[in-house]
Amino acid sequence: MQSRNKSLAYLCSLTLLFSYAEMILPRFVPFFRLGFANTVILIALDIDFGSFIVLSVLKAVSASLMGGTLFSPFFLISLAQSLLSALVMRLLYKLISKKLLSLYGISIAGSAASALIQIGLASFYIGKGTFSLLGPMLIFNTISGALTAFLCEKLKIKENLDFTKIPETEAASQSPQNRTTPALQIILAILLLGLSASIFFIKNLIVLGCTFVLSLIAQKLCKRKIFFIPHLSLWLFIFISMIFVPNGEVLFKFWIFSITKGSLSLALQKALILSTVCALSQCAVCLKPGQNTLLGLSFEYYRLMINRFTEKDGSIINKIIYALNINSKASVSLAKQTLQTQTDTSVQ
Repeated sequence: MQSRNKSLAYLCSLTLLFSYAEMILPRFVPFFRLGFANTVILIALDIDFGSFIVLSVLKAVSASLMGGTLFSPFFLISLAQSLLSALVMRLLYKLISKKLLSLYGISIAGSAASALIQIGLASFYIGKGTFSLLGPMLIFNTISGALTAFLCEKLKIKENLDFTKIPETEAASQSPQNRTTPALQIILAILLLGLSASIFFIKNLIVLGCTFVLSLIAQKLCKRKIFFIPHLSLWLFIFISMIFVPNGEVLFKFWIFSITKGSLSLALQKALILSTVCALSQCAVCLKPGQNTLLGLSFEYYRLMINRFTEKDGSIINKIIYALNINSKASVSLAKQTLQTQTDTSVQ
């Protein structure tokens, strides 16, 4: 079981590495993500089903914890996206001949499923206006799916990744005084969850504005940097989805669209709520998964990778290759065999 967890944690850390690499790339479309973390899902399509599902969940949880969205609705969307798009790719990989559908086709299908899930779930909160973005998002995700498959083949991770050269983590050597007790972490998690849930019951815009400012202060006190571009992207997404839906008194017209007082007020309210919840979720940086957990081990491997990534000069691809330490012909199948062996043993 220890070898199985080590393999899963390392694969999860790869998703974080690809997410980080994507984050530092220029983003030309504000609220669309390329989803390079799916590269790891593509190379893990033939591991046993249980491990595949665990990896998909780990991918969503670790990314939300790192990105500061764990206690926001975006986590639920991320989790649903990760699970369902991974299942679509797994189903296509297992049921359709490789001669009929290439890795590119599988990746694009998964990206399309991700877009449908994201828009569908977002519409429950923001409204049906979000479906106006479905077309552009499907086009963007088709491109991103192709890029993800290209990256998977370009890096040749599946052929060259050597799990035998994973260094030991240093979690065990950390001083106990520097660790937060599990009980305190549970209390903090419950507090953040409760505060985040209570924000959705506030309707007054002035109160919401003050709450948003306080949440940013709390984020700063937790030593988490404040980035306003994600908030601006979020607001842009919400306003585009909502302000063209008629609701109440017409304030002014834009081309053939009417901007109404009700839709503008509701868009501002929902934007403030989500921004406040996201800022509160940033405080989850204080939560440290236990060193013996899958999440804790994943973050340790990610820390080792990111150190190598940042110290290497050159292109993003060269930095990723260096971080992965791809220098032998050992295949990722080594990890898959370990996962399969552990699964077979547990069944017996």
